[in-house]
Amino acid sequence: MVTLKEDTRKSIAELTLMDDIFMNKVFENDIGRTALLLRIILKNDKIKVIKATTQQKLKNLLGHDLQLDILAQNENGTLFNVEIQNQSSGAAARRARYHLSLLDSLSLPKGKTYKQLPDNYVVFITQNDVLKGGLPLYHINRKIEENDKAFADGSHIIYVNNKIKDDTPLGWLMHDFTCKNPDDMYYTELAEKARYQDILRKQKRG
Repeated sequence: MVTLKEDTRKSIAELTLMDDIFMNKVFENDIGRTALLLRIILKNDKIKVIKATTQQKLKNLLGHDLQLDILAQNENGTLFNVEIQNQSSGAAARRARYHLSLLDSLSLPKGKTYKQLPDNYVVFITQNDVLKGGLPLYHINRKIEENDKAFADGSHIIYVNNKIKDDTPLGWLMHDFTCKNPDDMYYTELAEKARYQDILRKQKRG
């Protein structure tokens, strides 16, 4: 007969970075690993993260509050919100729009001009191919319909398709996000933290 303790241990062993509870611990206040994540997704090795937190709550006095999986900031004030979505409904287009609107509301203090509003990013890492294009990555940026030129307002929405685990840096990252055994991960930075958190959780569970 399986005891509750044994059953709990089995559940722990099944957790991956696609599970909020585990992902939050691996990236919690971790500037280095958050920077690694963003550099791979945005294909920009120059990103320098100065702040990173998980489960950050954004208050909206006139509407719906948000609790963000990962919120990071770079040296230029740009905000990056990364969300893990295992259900397609959680990555709806209008949700991405709402997340971005609250990020913008945090980014322009009184006395600043609109030109000083930084670029902001919302990134959804989705278990399924929500946009159904068969692509590993989708960049959504505004454009002028009449001439197909970029509107360049600094707003960026990105969907990452976890279904594609090809032989690329992004594909390796998506593999690691669904990897149950840290020893099988490509990125040693993630493996080290995942292994450490796994040991801590097992100790706490007894």
